[in-house]
Amino acid sequence: MQKNGIIFKDKDAVEIPICHFCNSRDVIKFGKQKNKVQRYQCNTCHKIFNERYGTLFYKKHLSDDQILQIVYLFLTGYSIGKMPPMFDVTDYTIRKILKEALLQFQKFKRYVMIPYDYVPSVIEIDEIYVKLQGKKEFYGWLAYDPKNKYIIDFVIGKRDDETLEELFMKLKRYRGKVRLVLVDGYLGYEKFISSYLGIKSNRPLTGVINKGRFNKKTGRFHTYALFGRSGNAVDRVIQELGIGKTITTALIENLNSYLRDNVLYMKRRSKGLSRVFDWMVDIFAGYFFYHNFVKPHWSLSKRSSKNWLETGVTPGMACGITFTQFSLYGILSFLPTLD
Repeated sequence: MQKNGIIFKDKDAVEIPICHFCNSRDVIKFGKQKNKVQRYQCNTCHKIFNERYGTLFYKKHLSDDQILQIVYLFLTGYSIGKMPPMFDVTDYTIRKILKEALLQFQKFKRYVMIPYDYVPSVIEIDEIYVKLQGKKEFYGWLAYDPKNKYIIDFVIGKRDDETLEELFMKLKRYRGKVRLVLVDGYLGYEKFISSYLGIKSNRPLTGVINKGRFNKKTGRFHTYALFGRSGNAVDRVIQELGIGKTITTALIENLNSYLRDNVLYMKRRSKGLSRVFDWMVDIFAGYFFYHNFVKPHWSLSKRSSKNWLETGVTPGMACGITFTQFSLYGILSFLPTLD
């Protein structure tokens, strides 16, 4: 079943599992439960278990498709408060399922190896505003590959140099390899680009859009390049890479706008700040994994003459990190202990 190109469950791919108790492969089908979940019996240890054992779906009264729908609705911006009557469950049940799903995304991510030969030719960096517990303000700093629509990494913290440096420490594996960096006018960028992405005096071509200076005559914000390079040189590379015509951070700003509209808890009041902050980090991590490896990107995918999606391509596929689109069911039923 697919919705908007998202694979929910491939029932034809379900095979007889290995016994979860003794790892025997001598397992047979053993009828179904009232909720139509398949049961199995091991001919070696004679234990009985069902197809959900060890997965997020185990000991849930909801069907697999209902659980998948809950997670999908959450990841696409649907309100948690509106879900309980849809599935005839409590608010607590919905939140418990979502918490387990986000943890499962983290487990699955550990088995996705980023190849050494993946190097983004261009990196856009920007921050997204997050508000928790009244006046407590945080920012999510994002590094984005606009050519492949891939979210490279992120951190959440204050809008200060200390937090920004955390992000650049994650990006230093690309030192001397990135061709172009696009940022806004925040002053901390220049020193961190030099320290973490440059090698001695060889620093990546860097374009800056200063959102605080608007030219009424041209109708554009002030743009320039760092490290003694010209803005025209940056524009030429941007056009060569096919990501626009001039210096801008519009691509990552569009991503930020989408996040604000679709990621829940972007504004939240709570007495338990530390708990909610950790929950926010989990939500970002889960959504970004979903964005990179599950959801096909419209501009990357093959489309029909009627502009319908024919072959979905995720940002992870575009980067060469994976060769297939991960299914939501495959991630939520993933069992790392059996690998």
